[in-house]
Amino acid sequence: MSHRDDDTRLFECDDCGALSVGSGGISCCGSAMAQIDSAGDAGSGRDPADDRDSAAAEPIPEPALDDLLRVVFGMSPAELDVCLCVMEGGTLTVAELTDRVDYDRSVVARHLNHLASLGVVKKRRQILDRGGDVYAYSPEPPEAVRRRFHEVFLSWAATATDKIDELSREKVEGIADADAGSATQWTVFREP
Repeated sequence: MSHRDDDTRLFECDDCGALSVGSGGISCCGSAMAQIDSAGDAGSGRDPADDRDSAAAEPIPEPALDDLLRVVFGMSPAELDVCLCVMEGGTLTVAELTDRVDYDRSVVARHLNHLASLGVVKKRRQILDRGGDVYAYSPEPPEAVRRRFHEVFLSWAATATDKIDELSREKVEGIADADAGSATQWTVFREP
């Protein structure tokens, strides 16, 4: 994990092993949680070798920005192109963006609406001199975009953690059911 400008870190409860992401002062089981890093439990004083094999103790590769945006925010490569174009180009209409990114107008409009719902771009109606109106899209301030992405990511991470916990429960229940005579739901693969 690289050093970040903010203080967001990973913490673990020494009592129950619960994990949390935050900037410190996080409590669990009545006491402060200990900071840990991506390579092990250096902040908590625990030896990472106690419960992880050497392969798991290797540093976790940093995710690429496009991977994060694709997975967490549901952005396609085309939507990322549209997003970056607005960030670099300032206030633009759908027609102007369509000329710059070489995607169909309906695709650009759909992506811009999604980006507006994410809080990445502002959508406002602009009255034209010749009559009528058009939507214009402009980037939100960088700090607002970072904060919004941070909020959505942490919400996504909490949901992902719940899914992992659910998977763990399902695995235990599957093993218990297999022991009770039902069909095996989980297979353990071992290297020869």
